[in-house]
Amino acid sequence: MQEIDDSKITRIEVINHAKNDYSIGRILTLHKELGDFDIAEISMQDGGRTMKIFLNSLIKQENETNKN
Repeated sequence: MQEIDDSKITRIEVINHAKNDYSIGRILTLHKELGDFDIAEISMQDGGRTMKIFLNSLIKQENETNKN
């Protein structure tokens, strides 16, 4: 499996090719350059069976830091 460098991620796309109730094709596209997110972190969990993508905003992180 290829190692992922989260810091290089500038676009996230979810593309559905499965037979389910969702539309076929691109169902989500987010762009860092358009301000959809500032930081993307990928976490593999449950022994590699679950992939979670955490999107964060620098503004949100700064506000949470200032609260403490």
